[in-house]
Amino acid sequence: MRLTEDIKQLIVKCIKGNLSPMEKNALSSWLAESPTHGIYLDDLLQKEDLVRDLRQRISLEESDATDWSERLKTKTLATIHTQEKPIRINRIRRLIPYAAALFCIVLAGLIYQFVWKPSAPNTNRIVLHDVELPNNHAEIRLSNGKVIQLDNGKGALITSGGLKYADGSLIQSIVPNTDLIATVNTAAGSMLQITLADGSEVTLNAKTSFKYPLQFAQDQRLVEVDGEAYFKIAKNKKVPFRVKSNGQLIEVTGTEFNVNTYSKQKSSTTLVEGSINLSANGQQIQLKPNQQATLSSGRLSQKSVDPYNYIAWIDNKFYFNETDLHTALQVIGQWYDLQIIYKNNIKETYLYGEIQRTKSLSEVLKILKRSNIQFELIQEDGVRKLIVSN
Repeated sequence: MRLTEDIKQLIVKCIKGNLSPMEKNALSSWLAESPTHGIYLDDLLQKEDLVRDLRQRISLEESDATDWSERLKTKTLATIHTQEKPIRINRIRRLIPYAAALFCIVLAGLIYQFVWKPSAPNTNRIVLHDVELPNNHAEIRLSNGKVIQLDNGKGALITSGGLKYADGSLIQSIVPNTDLIATVNTAAGSMLQITLADGSEVTLNAKTSFKYPLQFAQDQRLVEVDGEAYFKIAKNKKVPFRVKSNGQLIEVTGTEFNVNTYSKQKSSTTLVEGSINLSANGQQIQLKPNQQATLSSGRLSQKSVDPYNYIAWIDNKFYFNETDLHTALQVIGQWYDLQIIYKNNIKETYLYGEIQRTKSLSEVLKILKRSNIQFELIQEDGVRKLIVSN
């Protein structure tokens, strides 16, 4: 974690509540560099005793010495008078300077411990040379409480005449007219294709959760997705297909589109074929092919795009076409299950080309290093981190 003297001063001013607009921007930039910065500051501000004592100390420093002494004397006398045995006043006066000094020492220790003290080296830090694609299995949870670890080697899931693999192996039988709900969770470095009961096909990207009924009701086709999924919807004009995702509702009758909700601050829906109606927070828009809708800060917007920039992942590729480095590394980190940390301000860099996602991480980074970007791969407390610098 980058914690310079300037940042420490900004943290103290943040606690004091007197950051200038320029200092607020500087602190915001530091927080945006890494999630660990925000966690550190949040933890610090949760230490109520430290914050309260620091503010009291600041208040004392801003008043004159006489006022400080009198207030400390008054507080000390009030505390002592609550005791059962009386104490001589002249003794109290002799103790006041020592009490003030002790207060300063304790407060200085607290500030040093939580703000100024350099971070101790992490003994759990391991330098990694590569990350192979994880061989994690997707998981399916049924509303009857059953949890099933799926076999990656048996391919797609089919929901017709029961829940089964593409090779015909039965996973779960289905009693007609039952409302059994399945929630599928894919792991990092994995994809999964599902054929729904109506014949619609859904491809799930890594680290995605998909909730759907094993049997659709006669008057409704409704699913939920959190992560990224590509839909090929079977046509049925009488019963629209609806997708809930990150506060928005997508409605179609038969079409192909991609939904990405990895970022909770900004989700996107990209239309390949047909048309879709999308609504969120009382807003509604209609998309045509080669258009993309974005939901950000509660507002919907749309623009024209090249859909392949957003759906190359279904061919198991990283595809970069004037893609900024931060966006590219976010996609790579999602696939290899990495936390991305920027060591300093990275110069503006755009990437072009495609890389097979079956490659190891070291092979991918070797290609990216051609853009004069340096990487360090470590593991701390079981979390893999990619540190980026130039």
